[in-house]
Amino acid sequence: MDDKQNTEDQEKQTETSTSAKEDLNETIKDLEYKWKRALADYHNLQKETAKEKAEFVKFANGALLMEILPVYENLKTSLEHADENNHDAWLKGIKHVVKQFESILKDNGVTIINPVDEAFNPAEHEAVEKVETDDKKLINKVARVMKIGYKLHDKVIQPAKVVVYTHNT
Repeated sequence: MDDKQNTEDQEKQTETSTSAKEDLNETIKDLEYKWKRALADYHNLQKETAKEKAEFVKFANGALLMEILPVYENLKTSLEHADENNHDAWLKGIKHVVKQFESILKDNGVTIINPVDEAFNPAEHEAVEKVETDDKKLINKVARVMKIGYKLHDKVIQPAKVVVYTHNT
């Protein structure tokens, strides 16, 4: 009987083992399918996000351009009306267009860097020339602005090009 009992036990263990292997294989297949599906979804999301980002970048400046177009048209109109007889009126019109531009820049977070008589700041200024002086109060100060700079919010997008006072040697 012992042999018969051992054989039955072994058969049951084999059946249980085979059943467990089948269950395990089924679980592995299911997990592998889910993993492949998640990976495909992730790749599709990456592609979709890249496409949306490219579309956003393509049209991001649309609102700004709509603000600038009237200024451009005003400049064209002023050129059409420019002649020697109405110099004052033409100049007044050009000044108005400059104010329009300044307003648009301000409304879009652009500030002007015009550091006359300020201390030289390499984060915002680019020294293009040096002027020697004996006045210790002026050393390392901006003597002259050659070209104004600009910041977009808090980031410098164009440093001011300046002449800086240095110690007379």
